[in-house]
Amino acid sequence: MKCIDKISLDHLYNEAEKSERLRSHLLLHKSHEDKVQRLLIALVKDSYVEPHYHELPHQWEMFIILEGQIEITLYNYSGEVKERFLAGENTSISIVNLEPNEIHSIKCISHKALMLEVKEGPFDPNYAKKFLI
Repeated sequence: MKCIDKISLDHLYNEAEKSERLRSHLLLHKSHEDKVQRLLIALVKDSYVEPHYHELPHQWEMFIILEGQIEITLYNYSGEVKERFLAGENTSISIVNLEPNEIHSIKCISHKALMLEVKEGPFDPNYAKKFLI
């Protein structure tokens, strides 16, 4: 059993503030080989995940926004914005499910945000993200 308490979350946010990417994660699964990958991602204001997609057919991902507010932007293959919306606190969206090949970026809008990411494993770092070039 693994319990995540306020001390653990405070530590995660502190690590995010120190990080160049302004985010930090805590793995809830045991191995990259696990069939279901689960992780908490703490973000602080202006943390930005560049436009990317996941090219393998099993690489869907689901975000559950537990705290704060994030902006999610969807793009076409030319890099043009198709859709932009807010998710999390004070919005009507708290769960976002992305299909493989959906190009997306994420930006933390609030002072801090916490997301639970769930995706199918195993995780292969060679196919983690594909960026638009």
